[in-house]
Amino acid sequence: MNKRNTANVIDLQPLAPAAAPLPQMPVRATLLTVQDDGVLRVRMPDGHECACDWLENALTSAQPLAAGDAVLVMPESEVGQAVVLGRIGRYRAPAAQAHLTLEATESLTLKCGEASVDLRADGKVMVRGEDVLLRAKGTQRIRAGTVSIN
Repeated sequence: MNKRNTANVIDLQPLAPAAAPLPQMPVRATLLTVQDDGVLRVRMPDGHECACDWLENALTSAQPLAAGDAVLVMPESEVGQAVVLGRIGRYRAPAAQAHLTLEATESLTLKCGEASVDLRADGKVMVRGEDVLLRAKGTQRIRAGTVSIN
């Protein structure tokens, strides 16, 4: 009778089904163009070019993208087109703007604690606060159809 030594036998059968392939990691790429339809063309590290979507978010820089910018790209996968996640560069603190317009269709409110300024689409402006002080170095004008005090 032939006895087999099974002490050194390794079972090569997988214990669980094979996992799905790991998702691709973002890569540094170079922006080539921003097309009129908003599609971004980039050159990937391996030299090939591809069309990308743009990841929109509330923190997107006010400075527009330009050809030559270094960008972070999530490569194309089975689930969709490649996506530019953002521009790569040194941090720049936001600079004060010479002119700023905030626009709303119904109302706009600036609020700090109990004080507020409301601008409404119908033209009404409301200033609320514990003490309201208006100062002017020059002439302070009040122009209205009628003025009601108290």
